[in-house]
Amino acid sequence: MASRHTGGTASGIRRGLVVLVAIVLVAGLLTSLAHAETNSIERSESIVLHTGEWLSVSSNRESLQIVEIRGNLSAAKFSSPSRYPTNRFNFTSDAQGHYSIKLTCSYPSEYDVTIAVRTSSGEKQEASYYISSGQLLLTIDLDLKAPDPVTPIASSSPWESFMGWTTRFGDAFPLWVKLLYLLLGVQFVAVGYNWIKFENWAREDDSPASRFDRGNLVCLCSEILCKFLLTAFLVIAAAMGGQFILVSVLSFMFLAQVNMLSLWDLYVLGFAAGIAAIAYAFKLCLEKSFDLKPLHQD
Repeated sequence: MASRHTGGTASGIRRGLVVLVAIVLVAGLLTSLAHAETNSIERSESIVLHTGEWLSVSSNRESLQIVEIRGNLSAAKFSSPSRYPTNRFNFTSDAQGHYSIKLTCSYPSEYDVTIAVRTSSGEKQEASYYISSGQLLLTIDLDLKAPDPVTPIASSSPWESFMGWTTRFGDAFPLWVKLLYLLLGVQFVAVGYNWIKFENWAREDDSPASRFDRGNLVCLCSEILCKFLLTAFLVIAAAMGGQFILVSVLSFMFLAQVNMLSLWDLYVLGFAAGIAAIAYAFKLCLEKSFDLKPLHQD
């Protein structure tokens, strides 16, 4: 009788332990599942935009559940879908200020969330998230400021543009070339004026057919201009060539190192030759087109 009572008690204890262990396992499993479901990922981003530019948050799934905005909503424009969850949210504002946007995203499987901004120059991605499953709490601190002021381009008159071009063109020539053209120009202007004055005085008493007219004046001016430019070219070429020969002789024959300002400039030499050739061609065109003859042939 006592042995039967003892066996029944032991069996009851074993059944109670099995039930207790099962309850503990089930409770632990439910707790872990509840913890996994309530566990969420929190992220934050700080973005600066100009007023009128758009903030865009998109997902490849309809994972966007809740949107909370704090700021000046009277100047804000944002997407308001007919139902949630959705896969896109857009926001902009016409007023400067700070906005705090909290987005709650959730989906039972994997999904992506992308933050981008749309400006006048196109769309630019700011951040992107991949979530295997569960909830994402995304906070965006958005600062909107006024667009950068557009600096107006100052308009200049044709005379100012011409003077600026002349200054930039003159900077390409060394100082000694400018002085050379200036001195030769003054000299040729003085000689040419006296030459024209002499020819006019010498022909005052001649017949009308041989008097000094406008054709003779144009022919004489073109002759003076051509000789002036040709003389300048020859002087420049002589100066550059003479220095080159002198430095070469001192360096290769006497092994002397000469430190002096280099006069060699292919651009200046080419310009002098080109402008002299143009002046000579212009003189020939005048003589052929208007049948102008040099004065010594009259």
